[in-house]
Amino acid sequence: MANIDDLKYNFDQGARANRYQVRFLLPKVFGEGDAGKNMGLRVESCSLPGREIKTKEWSEYGAVRQLPTGEISDGGTTDMTFICTQDFADRHIIQAWNGLIYTASEGTSIHPKIEWYDDYIGSVEIHQLRSDHKGNSRRDDEKRIALKYTLNEAYPVKFEAQDLSYAEEGILKFKVTFAFRTWSSEYVPAPERSLLNKGRVILDALLGGSNLLSRFGKEGKMRKTLTNLDTRTTQIQNIFGGG
Repeated sequence: MANIDDLKYNFDQGARANRYQVRFLLPKVFGEGDAGKNMGLRVESCSLPGREIKTKEWSEYGAVRQLPTGEISDGGTTDMTFICTQDFADRHIIQAWNGLIYTASEGTSIHPKIEWYDDYIGSVEIHQLRSDHKGNSRRDDEKRIALKYTLNEAYPVKFEAQDLSYAEEGILKFKVTFAFRTWSSEYVPAPERSLLNKGRVILDALLGGSNLLSRFGKEGKMRKTLTNLDTRTTQIQNIFGGG
């Protein structure tokens, strides 16, 4: 059975639901640029879709078993909520993308003409970010990624009405439903720590264990040794600008 020291040593700061970024790879007709990336900055909420293997009950005799039918459900729809800027830039792009599906060939909402599938699909990347790596540059953003989620063959099928009221003073938001065919994920290994930082993690775990030992009168020389080592480590960090 794992004790508290094992748990502390093997657990980091934990993944946080509010640390993420979204990137939209728009259909080719929109050209190339940062429009999709900038849209992602204003996504207030989204979700990471799940996956289900469809099963059915079967039994040759005795107890019933659940056997896969061969159908895997990992597509469908997902909702995202955007915060509106004063020029409604994101809504403009979403509305144009949505309209592209049925108006590109001179269709209208009254008489839609559905465009070729490959001409209106894009993809959406959702990056869950690490909380133990800081930085402001694009290169730093890449180092912060812990999990990459990609919604393949995605396009907006719905955007909801927005209510206006003199009684409301908050920022307008709008909710979009994206359809997608399937999703894929990539788990990104944590950036390697320096030897000094690795030592810091181990030392913190040992000091925590020493605190536990002190409750049972077994601290002895270990606590003194670790404390001296901790002081020396802090001095080294200060010398190299890490303190």
